[in-house]
Amino acid sequence: MRVLAPVVVGGVLAATAAVSATASITIGYDASSPVLKVDAKGNAEVDWTEHGARKTMLVPSTGRYLPNGHISDRDVSKPASGVTLPYLRVLRRTPDGRLWALQSWPVQPNGPVELRLSRWKGEPTAVRATVDGGRLTGTATFQGHGVFGFSPTTAGTPIRLYAWVDCWRCEGASGWHRLIGVRLTEPDGTFSLFLKPAWQSSRYRVTVPGPNRGTLYAPDAAVVVTA
Repeated sequence: MRVLAPVVVGGVLAATAAVSATASITIGYDASSPVLKVDAKGNAEVDWTEHGARKTMLVPSTGRYLPNGHISDRDVSKPASGVTLPYLRVLRRTPDGRLWALQSWPVQPNGPVELRLSRWKGEPTAVRATVDGGRLTGTATFQGHGVFGFSPTTAGTPIRLYAWVDCWRCEGASGWHRLIGVRLTEPDGTFSLFLKPAWQSSRYRVTVPGPNRGTLYAPDAAVVVTA
């Protein structure tokens, strides 16, 4: 997992900063044909194609993930449904009731599309947002608790949590355009962003990487709001 130093201005992350705003687990980049397997011990294997090469990653039940690793026992996971997640590529369920997901989206401003793994029980991460006048406000939660502060990597490195804000066809873009990352610092998960005149748009999208809490890697959440 790549971690680069962010550039912070006035409590928000500048859109030009190259930073891995990671929670959950980033597995690979610009991935196609992803496959997810989980054994009875909770070890997960992700296989995908990246720039024409087939790759694999082993994510053990605890500890750091291992490039080129494989599960040693059979896959006990089954395809799952009934859960709505943004950017979803694969969703599976294991006999212990846990859900496992692969999502893909460009986390870093102007960066590659990241393939990200999550595993959790219960309700997924949720983000709500509204636009009132020139301000966008919202709340990010996971299972009744605010998403804020830091989230550790599997190596234990704390990474700051952000709400990433995109606008639709603003600043000359033809589609979604990354504006900025807003630090999630409030314990209740609330956040607020003043929308500069150049950022005026008909729609905004807010994406929040799910936090890592112990052995739970919460899925990423997103919402689109109309101005």
